[in-house]
Amino acid sequence: MAEILAEHVRSTLDRHLKKVCADGPPAVRSGRAEQLHALRVALKRLRYNVEFFRCLLGDEAQDALKLLALGQERLGTIADDDTFGRYYSALLGKIESDDPRRSGVEARLRAVENDRDREVQTLRALWDGGEEKPYRERLTGCTSAALGSLSKDDS
Repeated sequence: MAEILAEHVRSTLDRHLKKVCADGPPAVRSGRAEQLHALRVALKRLRYNVEFFRCLLGDEAQDALKLLALGQERLGTIADDDTFGRYYSALLGKIESDDPRRSGVEARLRAVENDRDREVQTLRALWDGGEEKPYRERLTGCTSAALGSLSKDDS
């Protein structure tokens, strides 16, 4: 029975990890909201499954959870900027060109767009790794280590 459960955990985490690794590069490269949202959802699914199986994976899962939380945080900030950008754009559509509030809303929209650009660059740096291994490799390694502890418990 323990072997069946261990195989289920492996296949579930592997499926979600493959989704993150497949969706990640094109999403991060493009910076498109829809693709980044799909990546955020994929990270959430992987994180929730690692958390759910944590009692079986032990302390080895902690590094994967930290890395997943970091990716979600970066993507969440970008999603917030996208939401604010849509809000301020819609607001501009309702404000007359001679309305004194217009310049303030335009300035706020530019600030949100600049923040989003910075956050996308930060996400790309995280994904590419810079001084460290690329995000996918680190995440794959952490997940493999957690699954490795699962194998030890099987014997």
